[in-house]
Order: sequence, then structure tokens, then C-alpha cells
Amino acid sequence: MPNFKIFQDDPAQARIRIYGGNDVAFNTDSAGNLTITSTGLAITPPSNGLTITSTGLAITAPANGLTVTAPAEGLAITPPSNGLTITSTGLAITPPSNGLTITSTGLAITAPANGLTVTAPESGLITARAVTDVSATRANITNTAGTPDETYEVLKYSTWTFGVVNDSLAANAQANVKLQISPDGTTWKDEAGPVTINQNAMETLVATIFLKYARVYYNAVNAASAVTLRIYFQGHT
Repeated sequence: MPNFKIFQDDPAQARIRIYGGNDVAFNTDSAGNLTITSTGLAITPPSNGLTITSTGLAITAPANGLTVTAPAEGLAITPPSNGLTITSTGLAITPPSNGLTITSTGLAITAPANGLTVTAPESGLITARAVTDVSATRANITNTAGTPDETYEVLKYSTWTFGVVNDSLAANAQANVKLQISPDGTTWKDEAGPVTINQNAMETLVATIFLKYARVYYNAVNAASAVTLRIYFQGHT
């Protein structure tokens, strides 16, 4: 067509360009989509940081801090596997296996400014106790002078008792037993007994004085009648 040179020589000049308020043409990418650059709306969080989507978390930072406003469906925080779990139905705290367990109906801990106050539920506070239960059999005892049994360190126990059972086969096989205590495991004092235990009978030995070490001291009443004893040590912290 005469006098319309752009159509026959440079038809690309017939495209329409759109300009903004600052007289700069809008930019598009290679696919023709509108490009928003760093001078426009650019949200690029770090690879290990926070992801923001149109349906996700809105963050508005005021002048003196950060305000986090969650969407209507709630805020989900996923901590590491051994940390703190927060779900839409409440707060779950998972301590280590040998630590403190706190549940919604369990122990409430409120720390005032000058210390720690522990308030237990109405059902009471239950603490686990370490229990010790040891037994040993001493067979064919013929020594009438006496023999000390195993020494136990009892300083860590709040309550402990020895139980001694005469398991002898002969009806006339008797044993004498007594409880000895010591502050150093070397110097011993008779604390309870001696008492004589007949066949199929049992005696208990308990200290009224608190020292670090304790043991049972036993002997046969008659060397001709061998005695078999079962000696129990039971206690808890």
C-alpha cells in the first residue's frame, strides 16, 4: 500500500506499546507475560526461610517489631522431630524419656519471679521410686563361729530390710542371724539380733540407727546340722 512503509518494510513497528505513569514501557518476558521486577512487587524468601503464598501466611512488620497474622484456617508450626509440637487443637510438649511429662490434665508448673512453684492436680503427684530386690542362697552352713554375708551400701535408700529364710532339709538345722551396720565398711556394730531361725521359718532384720553400710552375719547352731539360708535385701529410694 503506498505511503504505509511500516507494513512492507518493518511491520513490527505496528505493535501497540503500553506506558505507565512514568512514561516507561511495560516489560514482558519471553512468553509474553507481564514482568514484575525488583522495582515492583518482588517476594523472594531465602531457600531455608519462610514461604509466602496467596493463601498462606501474611506478615506485617510494625515499626517496633513483627506481627504475625495467620489465615482463617489457622497457623501450623512444624518444629524438629525432638522438639515442641503445636497443633490446631492445642499445645503438646514432648520431653526426653527421662525428663518431665506435662499433659493437659497433669502437672502445672508456674514459675514466680523469685523461684519455682509446682502445683499438682487434685489426684495428687506421683513420682517414680527406684526399687532394689536382691536375694542369695547360702547352702551347707556348718560354721558355728559366724560368717558375714554381702555388704550393702544403704545410704541411698529411704527404706530397706533384710529377710532371712531357713530352707534347711533337716528339722533340727537351726541358724543364728544378726544385722550389723558400719560407717566405713570396716568397723561393724551389732544392730539387731542375734535371733535363731528354725527350719522353714523366716526372720526380718531392720536397723534403728542409720549408717552407710549394712550386712547379715550368720552361723549354724550345730555344726552337725548343715543349714541353708535364703537372704533377701529389699529397699527403695
